[in-house]
Amino acid sequence: MLGISCDHIAAHRAWSTAMGGLPYPELSDWHPKGEVTTAYGLWNEERGAGTRAVIIVDKDGVVRFRETYAPGTLPDPESVLAELNKLD
Repeated sequence: MLGISCDHIAAHRAWSTAMGGLPYPELSDWHPKGEVTTAYGLWNEERGAGTRAVIIVDKDGVVRFRETYAPGTLPDPESVLAELNKLD
């Protein structure tokens, strides 16, 4: 599992520290701004930011699940785990 956002790596570090550390690596899609986010169709030009989403990619690189969330809305962990359990 990876976390990715368009924030600078310094912002990632500060947030991770404030959360008491995270059990997964975080990636910064800072420069070029939103390149990966755009590739997944999640760049919101109007807001100048990425759209919150959960994307599950299998070991062969195939996207098996994609769900987006409105600002301020968090993914439901049980739903995400259910999708992960569908993978071989």
